[in-house]
Amino acid sequence: MSIFAWLLVVALAACAAPDAVGALASTAPRKSAPFQTRNLIENHQKGLKLRVSTTSIDTSGQYVTVSWSGVEDPADTDMVAMYLADRDPSETWPMKYIWTSTVPNAQRRGAGQYFFQVYNYYEPIKFVFLRGAFGDKFIAATSENITSTNPQQPTQVKLAFTEDPSEMRVTWLTQYEGNPIIRYGLSKKDLSLSVTANVSTYTPADLCDAPANSTGWKEPGTINSGVMTGLEPNTRYYYVVGDEGEGPSSKVTSFISAPTPEDTVHLLALADLGQYNEDGSRNFAYWYQYYEPADEFYAIDTMQYTMMHMILAAVNNEAEQDGTVVTYPALHMEARTGKYHSAWHNGDVSYARGAEWQWDTYGHQIEPVTSRIPTMYTMGNHEYDDPNAYDSRFSTSVDSGGECGVVQQKRAPMPTVTERDMFYSINHGPIHFLQLNTEANFEPGSAQHDFAVADLAAINRSVTPWVVVGFHRMMYTDSYYGFTPTSSQVVAADMRAAFEDLFFEYGVDMTWQGHLHNYQRTCPVYNNTCVDYDDEGVARGPIHVTMGHNGFMLTPFYQPEAPNAFDGQPTFASFGYCRAEVNRTHFNLQM
Repeated sequence: MSIFAWLLVVALAACAAPDAVGALASTAPRKSAPFQTRNLIENHQKGLKLRVSTTSIDTSGQYVTVSWSGVEDPADTDMVAMYLADRDPSETWPMKYIWTSTVPNAQRRGAGQYFFQVYNYYEPIKFVFLRGAFGDKFIAATSENITSTNPQQPTQVKLAFTEDPSEMRVTWLTQYEGNPIIRYGLSKKDLSLSVTANVSTYTPADLCDAPANSTGWKEPGTINSGVMTGLEPNTRYYYVVGDEGEGPSSKVTSFISAPTPEDTVHLLALADLGQYNEDGSRNFAYWYQYYEPADEFYAIDTMQYTMMHMILAAVNNEAEQDGTVVTYPALHMEARTGKYHSAWHNGDVSYARGAEWQWDTYGHQIEPVTSRIPTMYTMGNHEYDDPNAYDSRFSTSVDSGGECGVVQQKRAPMPTVTERDMFYSINHGPIHFLQLNTEANFEPGSAQHDFAVADLAAINRSVTPWVVVGFHRMMYTDSYYGFTPTSSQVVAADMRAAFEDLFFEYGVDMTWQGHLHNYQRTCPVYNNTCVDYDDEGVARGPIHVTMGHNGFMLTPFYQPEAPNAFDGQPTFASFGYCRAEVNRTHFNLQM
């Protein structure tokens, strides 16, 4: 990376980082600026044709050729964008788009084609050709609609533990409510056990703010979720999901049931992952999606838009989560080994931030992992934060785009205390996991803090000798961002005030978190001071591991001299994830 590109990244960290967006936001009800609302009218140009190679897809993720011709005086601002077919493009955002100038020879010929990947979005989609300057675009051509011929094809399959280790939950999406069923057994050829699943969905009324309930809204389809019961521990089971009445079933897939305290367990640990368009098209990035009512500015017209596209060019589009280009294939290979008992994703999951179709992109890309490895989630700021979120700790942050935790919890239900109190704990082999929500109130006396106190006090260390606490924001960090209530250093200090004595008292071994987009590990630490190990080699304080390097634009290490807790400890600013191998006496965590 050039020095120029690196300086651009550093400069934008202060003004466009997720923390800063939340910190500067107004507490007034927000409007969201659609992708060119001003004068976005239909003005079809004679001779300009926009065609699609098919008007139906058989399989979610199918590629469709979109071609255009007859473009007079091609411009660098010409673009082809995908929209929900039944929505007015002036009232919503594009689901993905390309600049036609990036297609070889398209400008010279006034014609070109692009291969777009199309998922089953449970709504028809269409493509439009947009022309004109920023803030003054118009629709020059529109394609035919594309629909799915297999609306009941199971997609976005996810496994998750319940509070009962003899159970396994599986959740998937279809378009309509049918008769969902899970068939499972001990071999591919013997799926003699079965259980019906429940169905649910969510509507704009369930979400708390724009853009998720307005310009970013799309129908989620039907969410099917059921629980396989009576599972033997640490045993491979095979399963399919589908509809008893119609439609195809999923592929036969397998997983390992919950391990016992005597087993060696293999884990994956994630945070701040996101998604990307495998066809190379762009997402509409969130930091120019909003405008405040008092300002009435259109962010797409601002210097920030220009600067961001300079950065995208300089850093190979990493700002649009293209680190996932590296991470996803590696995670898929890990899943195919069949050795992992679980994965733990501590917040900032899809980075949809109110653009609901990006949850579909994430769901498809992560399915090779989540259909094989039970994946346990916590809330991050980009799933939860909004002034209207339940028990929200941050009155100024709008980082979820109005989703307020609802979308994440509906699409991947966790064994939380309630559907709204999104914290929980489970035993997993020799480890006790306590999963907290840093975006909700965690101060002493809160429901979440009371839960943590009671949970840690009740752990039987003869059964689960290891204790790991997962959450999104950091307790220790070298970030210098420390001025606002949502900033890294302020929240870290608040978390230490709420939990450090508690974690020290009950011998928490490790915390896993993200939020900062790199890898950092502290020494065993208490009160910002490294502590030693006892005679048996057990650390006298928790080790705090930040693992937010999964896919979103990396965060540089800010402080020239690392804080005490990081002295001599490994730090990496490169994309990846963590894996662990744990038995009753050894905990091996790898970056």
